[in-house]
Amino acid sequence: MVNKILKVSVCVIFMASAFLCAQAQKPKEWILPTTPFNETETAKLMEPGTATIRGVGVLKKKGRDNFNGRGGQIILFPVTPYFTEFLELKKKHRGSKKEATMSNDAFTYRVQGRYIDDQGHFEFANIKPGKYYILTWIGYQKTKSKPVQTGTVTSYNVYGYALGSSPIYEDYLYNVDVENELGAFVEVKEAGAVTNVVVSN
Repeated sequence: MVNKILKVSVCVIFMASAFLCAQAQKPKEWILPTTPFNETETAKLMEPGTATIRGVGVLKKKGRDNFNGRGGQIILFPVTPYFTEFLELKKKHRGSKKEATMSNDAFTYRVQGRYIDDQGHFEFANIKPGKYYILTWIGYQKTKSKPVQTGTVTSYNVYGYALGSSPIYEDYLYNVDVENELGAFVEVKEAGAVTNVVVSN
């Protein structure tokens, strides 16, 4: 087979989060945490503070570091009993027809951040001491191959009559854009502190 490169851009996104609005081929059964959502306590955790969380989001694949681009999405959640159960449900039902989700009220209590450069750096400022969970999505390119028929070859006997034909295949390579979800816990121990974290696989 002859190796050729076929420039194809295919977008394949693995949605592990209930926050991304996408239609799946098979219907999902959405599972909510049974732990009551305490909005009053969660609101207190989200009050402005003086601490800062700085970090890097990186996806490591085959010895290569992959980063989200400047302006890419990264989210900070306060860790509560409700959110902890949500993460446990996500892990339990990963890859099944069931998928964990949160109530609209619970999802409201988050800090929506963006990457500040193309090297995966981010910062959350004005944070109170406490435990948080950082959630992000980082993509990478995966190369796949596919045999494609490009012609046929015909065999003849000594009299010039065709005996039969067989296909000719060439191996075409194409890139698939894959997006992975990453998450990490981080604890801010005191007011005014600068806490560093790496969100990676």
